[in-house]
Amino acid sequence: SALGLLGFASIAAAAPLHTRADAATTVRVMPFGASIVEITCWRAYLWKKLHDAGISNTDFVGSHATPSAGCTLAGAPVPFDADNEGHSGAKVTDYASQSTLPHWLSSANPNVILMHVGTNDAAANISTAKVFAAYDTLISQMRAQNPRVTLVASKLIPIDPALFGQFVVDRLNEYNFAMEGWVKRTSTAQSEIVLVDMVTGFDYKTMTREGEHPNEKGDVFMAERFFPAVKDAL
Repeated sequence: SALGLLGFASIAAAAPLHTRADAATTVRVMPFGASIVEITCWRAYLWKKLHDAGISNTDFVGSHATPSAGCTLAGAPVPFDADNEGHSGAKVTDYASQSTLPHWLSSANPNVILMHVGTNDAAANISTAKVFAAYDTLISQMRAQNPRVTLVASKLIPIDPALFGQFVVDRLNEYNFAMEGWVKRTSTAQSEIVLVDMVTGFDYKTMTREGEHPNEKGDVFMAERFFPAVKDAL
């Protein structure tokens, strides 16, 4: 499977429990990014999809639990593990330059990281080269904490050019195109990076609240796109 995790069958017997991802082990999953991770409900819908599929060996981890008001789906509350490491307004370049991630990694000790971050860098017109140098720093920090960590990296969801300007959309498109090559050259058998396509089929006109953050329809879309990669990782 293109989304499968290579090598777990061969390493499981030798790997310490805290770095294993198998059916008998609780797997620590850290959603990581900015506001599209922190204040939205795709994590709730992903948690529900995993449990509906009989996958309950998960512990979502992070330094805070949001959104504080909880999440609903078609008007019904959705119980979920709300812990995450999303921080509204954050840039991937700031995470790298300020070295904020290692402390969170040390506290959470994740096996799997779900990453959607970079939209605020595009809004600040930060170059693709600087953004991917920052991604390099972050994956190095992740692997320093856990050499067998799996990163599920999401392309950045489309945003409304009327809200941000076409230059921001163009920059975002550059990031998403470059993400494909970055994943291929950075993924390893020991620590795989799985790319999730959040672009194809995402309509910012009907799937966002205001042109940036997903609404319920957009959250469902994101959960459905994350689900196969996370299911395979677990």
